[in-house]
Amino acid sequence: MQDESTSRLNWVRTSRGIQIGIPGRRSGAVALYAPLIVIWAVLATIHYWHLLGPDRPTGREFTLQLIAIALYAVGFCFFVCWLAWALTSDTLLTLDPTELKIQRRVMGIEVTTRCFQPGDARRLRYVPPIRARRDKNSINPTSSKLVFQVHGKVYIIASGVTEHEAGAIIGWMQSVHTFAS
Repeated sequence: MQDESTSRLNWVRTSRGIQIGIPGRRSGAVALYAPLIVIWAVLATIHYWHLLGPDRPTGREFTLQLIAIALYAVGFCFFVCWLAWALTSDTLLTLDPTELKIQRRVMGIEVTTRCFQPGDARRLRYVPPIRARRDKNSINPTSSKLVFQVHGKVYIIASGVTEHEAGAIIGWMQSVHTFAS
C-alpha cells in the first residue's frame, strides 16, 4: 500500500525480499543553472565562430583561442553530465535475507553498486535536513539522508528523502530484516 507522502517511491515485493526505487531529489539549481549554461554556450559559439572560417588568426592568438574553445567544450561536457545526473538519477535498493544491494543509476544505467550482508548493517536511521548556510530560516531538503552503518562506517542509502518517505523505506526494510541498533 502506498500513500501520497511516499508516492515518489516505487517498491515491489520480490520472492525473497523487497526492491525500492528512490528517485533523486531535484533541486532548484537545475532550473537556474541549465538556462544560464545554455546561454553561455551559445554566446561562446557566436564569439568563436570566426575561427572556423578562412580568415582565422594565426600564431599565439589562435592557439590561445583554441585552448579557450577546448575549455568551453570540456565545461559543456561536464554540464551535460551534471544535467543528466540532476534530472535522471535514482537509487535502487534491493534487500533480501542474504544481501542488501544499493545501486546508483543515471538514465537507468548503473553507475555504482554496493553490496552488504544484512547481518552486518546496523543503526538504520533518518538524518533530517540541515539549515541552509545563508538563510538560517530555510531548510535544504536535499541534505536529508537515510543511512546505516557497517563495521563502524556510515553508508548513505538515499539523499533528499522526506521524513515520511524515510519512515516508509525503513518500515519496508524492517519487514525483511531487523536492523540492530
